[in-house]
Amino acid sequence: METLGIVGAGSVGQAFGRLLAPHFRLLISSRRRTGEAAEFAGSGARAATLEEVAQSSDCILVAVPDSAVSKVARALSSHEPAVVLQTCGSRGPEGLHPLPEAGTSCATFHPLQTFPDPHSGAKALPGSFFGVCGRGTALDWCRRLGRLLGAEIIVVAEDRLPLYHAAAVLASNCTVGLLHAASEVMEHAGVRRDLAFQAFRPLVEASLANAITMYGAGALTGPVARGDSDTVRRHLESLNDCPAPLRTLYRDFGQYLVTLAIRRGLSPGRAEELRTALGGTS
Repeated sequence: METLGIVGAGSVGQAFGRLLAPHFRLLISSRRRTGEAAEFAGSGARAATLEEVAQSSDCILVAVPDSAVSKVARALSSHEPAVVLQTCGSRGPEGLHPLPEAGTSCATFHPLQTFPDPHSGAKALPGSFFGVCGRGTALDWCRRLGRLLGAEIIVVAEDRLPLYHAAAVLASNCTVGLLHAASEVMEHAGVRRDLAFQAFRPLVEASLANAITMYGAGALTGPVARGDSDTVRRHLESLNDCPAPLRTLYRDFGQYLVTLAIRRGLSPGRAEELRTALGGTS
């Protein structure tokens, strides 16, 4: 059985360990929580030093915060590992310098998934999409691990990875932020925040399902889609009672929604009225 090394024992590393332990001898190295991560992964996984991971692994998966990738790569380079993958989505194989220059086959293997904790991450990861960037043996390992995880692979050019990662942030992190902002506004309307989140769930789930099946613009509803500038003005007036960033968020995002509304057939005149109501121009 081949050996897979994982460097990093955070939520991402632990989730990968749990799912891949049945398929490999698993070595896990981290500055902390290594034993906890090995226990979470299950039988076939054990804690190891970084040196042991580097010397004994057929492939190494670096699952550390983006800021620590370069430091780990430098530490690994003295041991000349054969294959190293990293889970950082905004940087390509060059982020693992000096490993590529030393002959190590390197790639980015980034899960399009969220990992608030190891348990939810391990549950959500199978069937997810992965953004990958690399070539040769490292890319082969990406495809292999993807198959074991039941994942779909998206190959991204190295110079486009920051755009790819920015898109992922908009889809995931900004969704969380937008819902939190909506709950704040609802709270100002006199509705408890916990109740607001419960009330949003069916709305958000239906909106997401429509956006996925209708590819975005076709799923747009509400006052901007209708060209209802009077309602938009009333919204902005009411938001004067809320913290300024919430009003700014409504105005700025509203401008983008006007663009979507135009794509689905909103007339130029109505679009101009909306942009004026939102405080901008075409």
